[in-house]
Amino acid sequence: MKPVLALLLAVSATPALAHPGDHAGFDLMALAAHFFEPDHIIFATLAAIIGVLAYRAGVRKGRQS
Repeated sequence: MKPVLALLLAVSATPALAHPGDHAGFDLMALAAHFFEPDHIIFATLAAIIGVLAYRAGVRKGRQS
């Protein structure tokens, strides 16, 4: 059952549309400056924290088995 759920989630994934606008015309410097905007830093940090917590919970669960 878990592989089916993972497959459905992967197929239904869409890009995160944090804010409107076309980013296709950015050169390398503009793209780098865009990535270091505060909203991107905040959400990247939150994603990293959630990933670390999920990893630690999985390791802890593995030790209990």
